[in-house]
Amino acid sequence: MDSTSIRELGDDFLKRFCRKASTAFFEQYGLISHQINSYNDFIENGIQKVFDSIGEIVVEPGYDPSKKGESDWRYASVKFGKVILERPSFWTGEKFSADSGKESLDLLPRHARLQNMTYSSRMKVQTHVQVYTKKMVRSDKFKTGKEQYLDKETIFEDNRDVIIGRIPVMVKSELCWMNGVDKNDCDFDHGGYFLIKGAEKTFIAQEQICLTRLWVTSSPTWTVAYRPVFKRRRVYVKLIETPSNEHIRGGEKVLTVYFSVAEIPIWILFFALGVSSDKEVVNLIDSDLEDASIVNILVASIHDADKNSEGFRKGKNALNHVEKLIRDCKFPPAESIEECISNYLFPNLSGFKQKARFLGYMVKCLLLAYTGRRKVDNRDDFRNKRLELAGELLERELRVHIKHAERRMVKAMQRDLYGDRDLHPIEHYLDASIITNGLSRAFSTGAWSHPYKKMERISGVVAMLRRTNPLQTAADMRKTRQQVVYTGKVGDARYPHPSHWGKICFLSTPDGENCGLVKNLASMGLVSTNVLEPLLEQLLDCGMEKLVDDTSTSLRGKDKVFLNGDWVGVCEDPALFAVKLRSKRRRMKLPHQVKHVNLISYIL
Repeated sequence: MDSTSIRELGDDFLKRFCRKASTAFFEQYGLISHQINSYNDFIENGIQKVFDSIGEIVVEPGYDPSKKGESDWRYASVKFGKVILERPSFWTGEKFSADSGKESLDLLPRHARLQNMTYSSRMKVQTHVQVYTKKMVRSDKFKTGKEQYLDKETIFEDNRDVIIGRIPVMVKSELCWMNGVDKNDCDFDHGGYFLIKGAEKTFIAQEQICLTRLWVTSSPTWTVAYRPVFKRRRVYVKLIETPSNEHIRGGEKVLTVYFSVAEIPIWILFFALGVSSDKEVVNLIDSDLEDASIVNILVASIHDADKNSEGFRKGKNALNHVEKLIRDCKFPPAESIEECISNYLFPNLSGFKQKARFLGYMVKCLLLAYTGRRKVDNRDDFRNKRLELAGELLERELRVHIKHAERRMVKAMQRDLYGDRDLHPIEHYLDASIITNGLSRAFSTGAWSHPYKKMERISGVVAMLRRTNPLQTAADMRKTRQQVVYTGKVGDARYPHPSHWGKICFLSTPDGENCGLVKNLASMGLVSTNVLEPLLEQLLDCGMEKLVDDTSTSLRGKDKVFLNGDWVGVCEDPALFAVKLRSKRRRMKLPHQVKHVNLISYIL
């Protein structure tokens, strides 16, 4: 529209429009929506995911012969089911309830603030307890393939809802009484904080390196890393120095894979995954064979594999060699080598051939970076980071205390599995105060569980909410923090990076030791949450092809499609794919958090 047509709308209309447009973002999202959305996702999905990850807890007897009795050894099995969360309430006492009163009353945030109470919710979980004995049963070997096997004989079963503890409730979240009411306690209160023993506590978002992508680094050695949360699933492909081979000029570097605490020659692992020839491996890597340095590295890797295992190309020799390397480590896995590769080597990919393709892609990324055709990844780039908010932090801390309660429960149940004792109800063994006091202590002291070191705790995760003015309160809840080791040279972590532009305030950072490490999100910055809606069918509608489970089909000329770091397919026309994906998102057929730049990795 030109300036003349805009004036025809009138000054009053333009003033109202500009005022409404400037406040529309804050009315829809607000300043604290990232913390509230993360906590809501935690209570809807995160808590259930924590209990589902525990699986079946098997309690074995102490095997003390003097306490066995006449019967067989008894075992117990405990399984957790659906988790139920109640809204905050407090018990009124026996005297009040006896005088025709209620057993519990609604606990509002102002009650907890004035009475120095913790604004928390009771957490119930469905538990299934089974007590059984094991007996050796003979069977028909022609039908079952076994002459005898262990069979369970159930003695006792019980299903009930158990109160496992109390979890702090975020003000204005879906569990809070202030969510959706007409009149709040304060017009300037946006929520997003916790009330622990009357004190207002808030989370500081923790900056962590993104683990759902490949990382290419050049120091101390050239490495491409696949680093999921579980350490046993991590895979590293490195270029290491080797004694020079007289037959290969310039072949001082070879490719090796570090997987499951074992160092494996890359060529042997390819053949263990089902690749049939050297040419097939080269086609999987799909690198420029006109570059002499790349060819030297590949030839040196082949010679290194031949030196370690001469006949690895025949039959299952490569798989047997990998099994020998893994079994020779200090703590070998209990599974077979096929189960170990299937469960721990790129577990999101189904077949061995798909795993071989992804391994070839990792090698290609490393070789391109080594020859200068691709940049190494920068840890300080904001695009390579993720923010841990209330949901992720509470899930991590809750997992620690549930494990503590589980250990105490197993030890207590073991004593009552002997023949001269009776098993009590599960509430007798499951101490709810461990989770309640553990979470309250973590909020009060600010010492939180470490992301990957079990025995360590970190500080600076929880902070007191300052109430000098509403702007300071909002700024406290939009802080981010990067955890670094203060000893030695920190590097460029404290300095602003160009990727911070528009996302992080350059000026709002404290003085002293936290300078440049504690930052503030931009006023209109949003943090995305987990999307549970399946997106694979939508990607197929946009022109994506599923990843084939073989190593012979050539993918040359096709671009790779990644979804949350997992290779899900390929597409021939990436521009058309991106246009269709963007169109679906604008028509609200896809969540607005889906970005096509995060889904497509163009061939380098």
